[in-house]
Amino acid sequence: MFSVGDFVEIRPGVHDDQMPLFRRDGHIVEIVGKRRDQAMILFSNNNILKFHFCQIERLYNQKD
Repeated sequence: MFSVGDFVEIRPGVHDDQMPLFRRDGHIVEIVGKRRDQAMILFSNNNILKFHFCQIERLYNQKD
């Protein structure tokens, strides 16, 4: 479903205090979790945060 390198956006209603204030987008740097259904996302403020796949939306695929 998602791959390392995908450019994604965090869905509305999902919040984390460590996300940049006005940017909800970032790149997937790692797929994690027992079921491989979570992504570590690198944001523009250099924070890497973990989100479940249902909380993110792909904007661009790594192959685009």
